[in-house]
Amino acid sequence: MALLGPEGVNQVSRITPVTLDLRQIFIEAPVAKELGLHDGQVVHAVAALHKDELKLAMNEHVFNLPLSPYIKEGDLAQLRAQMLPNGKWTLQLLHTGTYAGLQTSQAAQAALAAQTAQAAAQALGPSRFNALLVQPEGFANWVNLLRPGILEALLPAGVASELKERVKAHRLTMANLQPQSLRRFVLKHTTSAEASLAQAQDVQDDEKALLRLLMSERHRMGAIEEGETQESLKHALDEVEAAQLQAVKDWRNGDLNLSFVIPFTDADPLEMQFEKKGDKPGQPKNPLVVNMHTNSRVLGEVWLKTSINDSANVNLTMWALRSDIAAQAKENASELTYELESAGLKLGSFQVYNAARPDAKQKRQAPKHGVLIDTEV
Repeated sequence: MALLGPEGVNQVSRITPVTLDLRQIFIEAPVAKELGLHDGQVVHAVAALHKDELKLAMNEHVFNLPLSPYIKEGDLAQLRAQMLPNGKWTLQLLHTGTYAGLQTSQAAQAALAAQTAQAAAQALGPSRFNALLVQPEGFANWVNLLRPGILEALLPAGVASELKERVKAHRLTMANLQPQSLRRFVLKHTTSAEASLAQAQDVQDDEKALLRLLMSERHRMGAIEEGETQESLKHALDEVEAAQLQAVKDWRNGDLNLSFVIPFTDADPLEMQFEKKGDKPGQPKNPLVVNMHTNSRVLGEVWLKTSINDSANVNLTMWALRSDIAAQAKENASELTYELESAGLKLGSFQVYNAARPDAKQKRQAPKHGVLIDTEV
């Protein structure tokens, strides 16, 4: 290594100083309360023009943009909320729709490369992740497949008996339904198959695994065809995965939204949903709501909404299309009160309507892949 004299030192290129990039927004506690922020919660904001300046807009509040040269109007930004010891809050920028890096020529090249890759991906078609995000709610195809005998009939001739037993073991029995078996069925839906595999747990009765295995076996046995059957299997898989994705998305926002279908060997399947909005400081706790729906060949179409608050009070609302089923439910109200009290719960109200649930989703055919976006006004 050659030593440089005083005149040679000036020829050495200077090192660019490292600057601290916080990429965060400081907000006051009252604003955080209005936004309903929770410590660690991930929220979304949109880059929008406000008084000729680009700002981050979130629930009628606007904030200065971190790294504004790399964010354009219309970009969606993800920010993590954090409460500081002094009572103030920060919103830490996690990701935006464009590149969010340092202001260097290399960063500009990286941004251009990212935009090029994104354009190429869009040219190839939407990713499965994005397709699941616009998947219509509900389990139209999955419910039809889970009617007694339907899924079993799709098993190709000569298929291994092990698969038949796994399909059968996935179902419960309505005639002798026990609380323990129902509890196990519900709890297994609180963890994804991927998370169970990471913990070395058995997932052989997972819906996604069964559907993929069934489609694989049909392909292997030469029973695959381009028709409604194969499309129903694909759409059913989409419905199951979309519900799991939505549950994860809502959970990250502090809400509970768990939906699945319970299949029976001796009855039509039952759609079940657990939902609970995240509690906000200084406000009453939100109740846990359990929604159930079935289109039974014995009872007709029935909806049940159960609301359980923090003091163990239960409010029930039932909708039944058949008048005799609605009348029967009213007659058994006293028995229902006794059953709830034996379980440590108190019946607050019980309403029965001989009509369809007002906010029930309208029936519609399953969409073709990539040609329908579900929008509501």
